[in-house]
Amino acid sequence: MNASAINPQRPVASLSVDFDNKWAYLRAAGRQDWESASSYLPIAAERMVDLLGELDLPLTVFVVGRDLRRDADVQAIESFRALKAIEYANHSMNHLPWMHTMEDHEIDDEISLTHDAVVSALGVHPQGFRGPGFSCPDEVLRVLVKLNYAYDASLFPTSVAPIARAVFLARTKLQGEQKERAKKLYGGFAAMRNPNRPFRRRVDAGQLWEIPVTVMPLVRTPIHFSYFTFLASVSKLAARTYLSNAFRLCRWTGTTPSLLLHPPDVLGREDDSDMAYFPGMKLPRAEKLELVRWALRLYARTFHVQTMIGQLRSHDADSDRVKKVADTSTAIAGST
Repeated sequence: MNASAINPQRPVASLSVDFDNKWAYLRAAGRQDWESASSYLPIAAERMVDLLGELDLPLTVFVVGRDLRRDADVQAIESFRALKAIEYANHSMNHLPWMHTMEDHEIDDEISLTHDAVVSALGVHPQGFRGPGFSCPDEVLRVLVKLNYAYDASLFPTSVAPIARAVFLARTKLQGEQKERAKKLYGGFAAMRNPNRPFRRRVDAGQLWEIPVTVMPLVRTPIHFSYFTFLASVSKLAARTYLSNAFRLCRWTGTTPSLLLHPPDVLGREDDSDMAYFPGMKLPRAEKLELVRWALRLYARTFHVQTMIGQLRSHDADSDRVKKVADTSTAIAGST
């Protein structure tokens, strides 16, 4: 019996991955050699497909447009089609984690060019977007409405945004203008005033859904996999207890969670020394994969996990647009 079939009364939830390549992390860390970085997308995709396939879990993959230029990376992205259900979404062209500092036309290019690249390379029309660094100025929403997207997923309503930003800046080598731009990453304490569950947003004459990256209900601390593996590098027992309690609180408060993966969550310290600064990268590969497997199994037992567009269908069964997109997503998955 697969993990997702254990409890028929599970509340709906979703699972996604920001499929960021190594170059994006090295550039964000201030490395001057980021453009020549090797790609780890093939090995990350292989491990994720193995883990999620074992548990019969679906996935929404947020794709960076720049990574659709190499055949090997496109093949890695396409390999997710082997999963139970798959949705491809937009994660910008160049993964610049400070869209809040960009001009309107630059934001339009980052989103629209990636949309076109996904259509061309993968043959699907993305209907969701997440801003790198959880950056979401109003112009992002305007572009998404123009493209008829169903949702944005850029909000990170955490109480520890300033702390996370300070830790990030302390571990990187950003200088000058890039460092100034990064000082607004993750938002301020105001970020925690946003809802911690899917909600509708209006922009000008249009509207779309927002699916925030779920945080611990009440205290608003992070629960995504990078934070979980970071805690596990200090204490595995504490990390498991923390995530178990987070899932219980989600059920108790009626929070429909959206849990987030990143490629380093399936990489161990022996896989890539360049990524040593990233949370959780001190763990050996075997230990880390077992922790992620445990967390995914618990997630599947606790919730009915869907793609993000599938999660919206549960929230808005009467919305013609969301139903149409969900049906399209199911058809895409069924054709693989």
